[in-house]
Amino acid sequence: MYFLQPKVTELSFLNQNSPDRANETIASKNICAFMYLPGENYFLLSLEVKAMVGDLVILSNLFYESKLQVLSGSLSSSERGASGTWEFFVKPSDAQMRAEDLDRILRSCPVILRFKIKQSKDGFLVDTLNFPVRLSSGQRSVIIRNDIWHSMLQGTRQTFGSGGDVIIYDQGLTAGKIAGRELVNIFGKEKFVENIEQIVLMYQALGWGKAKITNFRMSPPEITIRIWESAECLGKPVSSPAGHFLRGHIAGVTTELFGVNTKCREVRCVGQGDEYCEFEVK
Repeated sequence: MYFLQPKVTELSFLNQNSPDRANETIASKNICAFMYLPGENYFLLSLEVKAMVGDLVILSNLFYESKLQVLSGSLSSSERGASGTWEFFVKPSDAQMRAEDLDRILRSCPVILRFKIKQSKDGFLVDTLNFPVRLSSGQRSVIIRNDIWHSMLQGTRQTFGSGGDVIIYDQGLTAGKIAGRELVNIFGKEKFVENIEQIVLMYQALGWGKAKITNFRMSPPEITIRIWESAECLGKPVSSPAGHFLRGHIAGVTTELFGVNTKCREVRCVGQGDEYCEFEVK
């Protein structure tokens, strides 16, 4: 039998002048696919850099000296760490700056291996420099708004009635089995179990909701997961638990973990006014 043993330490700092509470997340994660700033002149930069210690300092100094304000950005390293890709939306203090001016500035930086620049037009700028979109694990992904996803789920229910919930569950089950199989292959079953408190946090990292395991054992198989602010259920008043995709996903992951077909039921739901959604696998 396996028991949960926390192995990761999370540290938080709360400035006495900050209104935030230390046990809450600091901010939302924003994926900037486009910007619209009417009347503003700004740029999107896609940079390949050497990924050496101190590169960020060098680039920060370059932006500071060139009077470039970073509006949004992200950093990532190649698989071997030989180089890194950095994307930035930047706004110059000189509203007359052109892409050619920025080209000369970036060419002077020794840590930049190559780059692309795109300039806004009429205050509008879409990121076409970075494609495809991938998760940190390497899989190609798509970004979909939560309200659109809700509309798709609701459309399935309206078309198929109560059978729509079965379809949504089966879709979650398939997705969960794929994810569970991949995680078992990456970690191995024993390490999967040892790290399961961290693995379940992937639901939060991917925007599905803030998840926490409240009960777990391998023999007999049993797990209980609470999810606060569920993307599937939040803001949707229902008469019965409605987290069918998540319910199926959890069943799929645990089927791969336990090695037997599992069933999951939702015993609490924020759509019914509960504080969190709670899923039980037995």
